Amino acid sequence: MSAANADDGSTTPFYVGAGIGHVSVDRGGISLSSANGGYINGTGTAVSVEGGYYFTDHFGVELGYHDYGKPTAYFQPGISTLNKCPASFSCPQVSGMTAELLGSVELVPLVDGVLRLGVLEWNVGSPGSMLIGKTSGNAFIYGVGVRRHLDDGVSLDITYERSNFTTEETRIGVSYSF
Repeated sequence: MSAANADDGSTTPFYVGAGIGHVSVDRGGISLSSANGGYINGTGTAVSVEGGYYFTDHFGVELGYHDYGKPTAYFQPGISTLNKCPASFSCPQVSGMTAELLGSVELVPLVDGVLRLGVLEWNVGSPGSMLIGKTSGNAFIYGVGVRRHLDDGVSLDITYERSNFTTEETRIGVSYSF
């Protein structure tokens, strides 16, 4: 919801939301040496919660938490061996926190297009360091979305985001401007 909507007394530029969707995570790779290594390459259900503020009708910020689930992972203890979770070990939990700038433009009445640009602070649970060498880091994240404004400060959101951590998330969500 934009700051202009605060004039009618129904909403403010603050909002909270939640979403669910599909995620693909692809990080790491197989080694041609005898060194230990591994990778995460799988899909699953993603759940997110976010909160944000629109400074103007066209510019805002958003903070979010994304649970990417436990995608399939592979561990390579030697040059000719490849172990797969969950048969050989526990699949690692993957999650992230985002801080994003939002650019919004009205496409048609009550429907906005949203451009997203920010930073993803990613985290991979155990055995993440064994698979990809570390368990956390920063990544550039960007995306696009469509927001349909409904009644009483409620909006329906469809969002696609991609990061250079190699996550790809498509989600549908609902947000409430208060």
